[in-house]
Amino acid sequence: MIAGLVGEVIPDYSCLVFCPTRRNCETLAELLCKVLPGDLTRVKFKRKVSLYQALLEEGGGSVCSVLRKTLPYGIAYHHSGLTEGERRLLEEGYLTGTLCCLCCTSTLAAGVNLPARRVIIRSPYTGREFLTRAKYKQMVGRAGRAGLDTSGESFLVLQPQDLIKAKSLFLTSVEVCCSTLTDNEDKGLTSLLFSSMGLGVAVSISELKRLTSFSLLALQKPTNKIDLDTKILEIVECLRKKGLVCIKREGDSQHSTPSSASTNESAGCHQPCEEFSKRISITPASKSMDNTPELSSPFTDDDIFVVSRFGRAAIKGSIDLSLASHLYKDLCLARENLAVNSHLHLLYLVISYDIVNSVSIIPDVYYKAYMALGEEELKVAKLLGITEGVIVKLSTGQKSKKVDQHVLHRFYVALLLHLIWSGMGIWQASDRFRVHRGFTQTALTSSAAFASCVYHFCQELEELWAFRDLLGNFARQISGCCSAELLPLMDLPAVKKGRARMLYNAGFHTLKDIANSEPSNLVEIVKHLPYRAALQIINSAKMLLIERADTLQGEAEEVLLGLRQNNQHSLSDPKHTLVPLSKANLISKPSQSTSPNILEASNLPVTGSVPVISQHNKI
Repeated sequence: MIAGLVGEVIPDYSCLVFCPTRRNCETLAELLCKVLPGDLTRVKFKRKVSLYQALLEEGGGSVCSVLRKTLPYGIAYHHSGLTEGERRLLEEGYLTGTLCCLCCTSTLAAGVNLPARRVIIRSPYTGREFLTRAKYKQMVGRAGRAGLDTSGESFLVLQPQDLIKAKSLFLTSVEVCCSTLTDNEDKGLTSLLFSSMGLGVAVSISELKRLTSFSLLALQKPTNKIDLDTKILEIVECLRKKGLVCIKREGDSQHSTPSSASTNESAGCHQPCEEFSKRISITPASKSMDNTPELSSPFTDDDIFVVSRFGRAAIKGSIDLSLASHLYKDLCLARENLAVNSHLHLLYLVISYDIVNSVSIIPDVYYKAYMALGEEELKVAKLLGITEGVIVKLSTGQKSKKVDQHVLHRFYVALLLHLIWSGMGIWQASDRFRVHRGFTQTALTSSAAFASCVYHFCQELEELWAFRDLLGNFARQISGCCSAELLPLMDLPAVKKGRARMLYNAGFHTLKDIANSEPSNLVEIVKHLPYRAALQIINSAKMLLIERADTLQGEAEEVLLGLRQNNQHSLSDPKHTLVPLSKANLISKPSQSTSPNILEASNLPVTGSVPVISQHNKI
C-alpha cells in the first residue's frame, strides 16, 4: 500500500512518509526500493552520484549501507541517528529534487521546512504514544505549502484497532495550551524568578509576585489549583539556601557586587563557593553537597535581593540552577589533581550532564576501551576512582560501591569522545561503542556547548582561574575535532568537517579566500553544494570579515583616543613637552581608503598616515 501511494507521485513530485520509530524509517526505505520500478535509478543519476560522494566525504569514507541501497532510487531516511552533516546533505538533496522521497520520524515535521506534494503517515503513533491533534496537524501541514506547491494531500494509514482513536483525533478540539513554568519541579518558574532578580527587573518578593501575575500560569491558577504566592516564597528560599541570591542590606553599594556588603547576609553572597570548597576538601567524592549554609534571618516582601557571586557565575555560564552546585563540586575536585598530560580529564569535565543520563553502558565495550588506554589516560581514570577492579566487576554484571554510577557513565562518554579527539572518525568510534553516529555527534556538540558554559562559569569564580585558561579555546576544538587549519572554515554556515576539507583542498584556506570567490566556483568545486548554499557561505564569510575589521577599528580608535587625552594633558602641563611620534613607529604606507584618518581625527602631531579599515571597503 505504501509503495503504491509513493509511486503515484515520485519522481515528478516529492513525498514524505512519517514512521513511528527510527528503525521503521530504515526498513521502509529499503522495502520501497525493492517494490518500486528500477527505472527510478536513471532519474538525475549524476546528481545522485554527487550526493553520494558528498556523504562519503562527510562520513570520512563511510556511508550507511541502507543509504547506499536507497540513494539510486532517490529515496532516503531521516532521523536523529544521522549526523548533522548527513541530515543537512539529505535535506539539501530533497529540496533540490535529487531525492524525491524521505522516510522520516515526527521530529522532521517540527524542525525542518521540507514541503511535499504528498504526506503519508504510516502509523498514528510516535514511539508508543498515540498521535496528538497538534502533531497530526504539524505533519499534514507539510503537504501543499503555499508558495512552494500548487496542491497537496495527506494519507493516514490505520489498523482496525486504532479506528476509534483516530476518529477522536479528528473530532476533538485542539489541545489546551498550558503553562510549563511548574513542569520538572518548577524549573521554568525558578529560572524566571532568578533571571528577573539578576537583570534587576524584579528584586523583591512584591515585585516578583507582580511580575508572575502577568504570566499564563497566573491566569490558569483556578484551573490548576496552584498557590503561586507560596511557590514564589518557596523558590526564593531555595535560591537563598543554595547561595545563589542574598538580601541586600543597608550599606551595600551596588546590587551587582554583594561582596562589598558589611552585613552577614550580604557577606554570605561569597559563602557558597568558599563553603563548598571547605566541604569538598573534607568529604569523600562520593558524598554530595546537600548541606547548605544557615540563613541569617527570614525575609519580607520588601527586602531587596541581589544575585551572589556564585549566582552570577551560573547566569554567565547559562548553567542549570539545579546543576550549578554539582558542577562547582566537580571542578573543585578536579582542581586538586588535574591531569593535563592528556586531554581526557578536560573532556570528562565538559561532558554535558544531560547526555550522561541518556547513555547506557555496555560492559564489554567499557572493558575493552579501558584496557586500550595509555599510561596518562589510566592516571585520569585512577584519579576518578575507576580502577581495573571496578571495570572487571562491571563486566561481570556487578556494581561497584566505590565509584558513583554518574562518574562511571560520564567517563564512558569521555572515552567515546576521546577516540574522536585522537583522530578516529565518528563512524568508527560509534561502531566501537555500539551507538548511533547521531548520538556520538550529539555528545560532541553538547560537550562543546557545555565547555563554553563552564568557561564562562569559571570567569566569575577566581578560585577556578586555571579552568579559564584551559577551556578558552577548548569548546571550538571539540566542536571541530579536526586539524587546526579547518577551524576558520567551520565557522561558516552549512560547512562541516567534510565540506571544510573539500574547500581547503581546493585552495580556500581562509575566510578571505571564500569571500573573494564566486558562488559558481564553489558549486563546481564542492560536491553537491546548491547555489543558494554557496551564496550563503560567501555572504557569511564577508560578514565575518567585516565584523572582525570593525572590532579592530574600534580597538584602534580607543587606543588613539587614550593617546590624544594623554597628549592634551601634557600640553596643559608646563613641566612636560610634547614629543612628536616617530615616523618609524607608524605605518608609512598611504591609505587607499576614502574614510577619515584616525590619527588626524585625534589631532595628534604625526608625520605619516595610518590606513583605516572601512566597512564600505571591498574585501
